[in-house]
Amino acid sequence: MHSKFKGIFFAVSFFILLEVIVRLTDVYYLEQPETFFVNLKRSYVESGKADADIIMIGDSRSMALAGYTPRNKQEYSVYNHSLPAMGPKYYRFFLDKYLKSGNKKPKMILFTASPKLYATGYGPPLYDPSAKFVKTNETVFAYINRRWHEGWEKNLFQTPTVEKIISYSGKQDNIDQLLWEFFGHRYLHQFTIGELWEQYEGVERIFIIAKAVPLLYESYKYHGAIRNALSFQNWKLSKDYKTKSLFCETCANVEAGLCLPSPSQREDNFIIEDQISRHLGKYNISNRVKPEIVLFAKAKYKEEAEKEVHNTDPKSWEPIDFTVMEDLIQYAEKKDIRFGFVYMPWIDSKEAAPEVQNRIQKLKSFFAKHPKQQLFFFPNSGYPIEQFVDNIHYDCRGETRVNDEFRSFVLPKVFDFLRNSEKSN
Repeated sequence: MHSKFKGIFFAVSFFILLEVIVRLTDVYYLEQPETFFVNLKRSYVESGKADADIIMIGDSRSMALAGYTPRNKQEYSVYNHSLPAMGPKYYRFFLDKYLKSGNKKPKMILFTASPKLYATGYGPPLYDPSAKFVKTNETVFAYINRRWHEGWEKNLFQTPTVEKIISYSGKQDNIDQLLWEFFGHRYLHQFTIGELWEQYEGVERIFIIAKAVPLLYESYKYHGAIRNALSFQNWKLSKDYKTKSLFCETCANVEAGLCLPSPSQREDNFIIEDQISRHLGKYNISNRVKPEIVLFAKAKYKEEAEKEVHNTDPKSWEPIDFTVMEDLIQYAEKKDIRFGFVYMPWIDSKEAAPEVQNRIQKLKSFFAKHPKQQLFFFPNSGYPIEQFVDNIHYDCRGETRVNDEFRSFVLPKVFDFLRNSEKSN
């Protein structure tokens, strides 16, 4: 009996020691880049030191936009707080967290998200993202009642069906589970468990809190870092990592395959931190992809684009729902913050589709009803498919173009709008 307690004592002591080490050291620099990126942005927001006049929020495409440092009194500072694949619900809560953390209240919010995040409503609940069973969140009672009847129907009155199984990175699972594993840390690492409790209700609250509770232990939260720490290679950090960071901002070097993620996870994350810091929140994740994969993907999507037939039947188009935008505008107005939406350029052949053009007209009509807010466009909303690595993200040349036009064309209009708004107050 004594030996059993001794074993339990050593096991508990080991995990307590591990927890202390993780909390007191910078082992998080060994974390996987996606998780590190989200935690880096979270730390900046929670520091209370953010002071940009204009903050951008958006998704992985708008992550390619660099922030801006004003050159004269007629301009404003801009910081990019875009995060990949966070879903539309988090934006308002992120803004609330931003203000409650003691950061300087921005003069303006620039929303730069893709259509799926601004024009299709909030979508299904987190626990059923593909809407196989429900389209909206349920109360706990409604959920139990539904599952009770589903149990009888599935087990007694119909033949069991096999879930759609897909393979990804050596794993096999249903698509909802794999999507959560790949993107779920965006929610869990961006907010505290208390913040998540306030953001959700009903079954969604139970789902997200159950996922968040284990992260109260730093040793679990950064389990990827602990795993990477077992390899000496991941601890290496060259003195000239900032030189490499600068070197990898040239398209020729990226396309030559000279800018792949460092074999040292620590160095890779230091480079990510350097680029985000220097470019005020910007980080183009597409530059991390191997050139041969980029070329293959480009050829594939170009071939698909050439075969694509535009849907001309309005009855079959995806419904347009600007609820997300409406809620953000109401939040901004309540906080006395100006709101603007930047329409990010997409592949020209897709932009020409009747459904997309209809959505743009609806977008313009929406902003016509909100005259105190503003809609901003680039000189051309369609870029050649050669400037994308897939059907969403810019390659390094598309990134260069979108930033050049953002600085020279979009931002001056944003600054004019904000100056005029301040004068009218």
